[in-house]
Amino acid sequence: MTASPFATLGAHLRHALAGSLLLLAALAPARAESPPDILTPVSYATNVDLAAQIATFAIRFDRAPDFFTLDEFERPADQFQFWTDTVSLDPIQSTYAGILGTGPLGTQMMVTTTAIPVNNQLSYVWPQLITDPGPKDPGGWGSIEAYAGYTLVGDTVSFDVPLALLRAPDGHFNYAFQTARYGLGGAVSYFGVSGEEYTLPCVPEPAHAGMLGAGMLLLAGAARRGRRQR
Repeated sequence: MTASPFATLGAHLRHALAGSLLLLAALAPARAESPPDILTPVSYATNVDLAAQIATFAIRFDRAPDFFTLDEFERPADQFQFWTDTVSLDPIQSTYAGILGTGPLGTQMMVTTTAIPVNNQLSYVWPQLITDPGPKDPGGWGSIEAYAGYTLVGDTVSFDVPLALLRAPDGHFNYAFQTARYGLGGAVSYFGVSGEEYTLPCVPEPAHAGMLGAGMLLLAGAARRGRRQR
């Protein structure tokens, strides 16, 4: 007895579905193991309380950061470093110049996440000449003036810094921060001014961008077929 065309089609569909499920199962672990991208802030801001002499920093990222997973070199999975300067509009460059002796020191301060895996606190560092003796932070930027806590709620990190540590009793300073991730080259820098809030433009996620590109290719192909048929 010959199987009907519908039964044959159903069998083909079942085989195709089973093959697709096996392929998805094989690909799922690879997707799960791929590292996330470098942290990208969605918004960031400072709020200055002159009465309390405190500056509050808040950064909302595109995902929850991971400060505790370490690689073979004991680098945290996600990292950020904050530089401030009461004079220079580019605190990162002014700090580099200062520790190398090609620029002035005394107006900068740095906040780093390098101590979080050890004591779950941020390090507050005053930059010093790279040739200066004495204990310095693990990155070699300068002397650790204090350790302080932070708050992590979902994708948002916030922390307070006394204005005295920022060398900014009037509450006016420029800041820059970088985010980085082990296994990924380079870092991304963001700049700001005290008392202001910054929101970054929305960028499509890679998966969404890929789907958009595939959709446009399909539409272009359909349009070409339509022109050929006419």
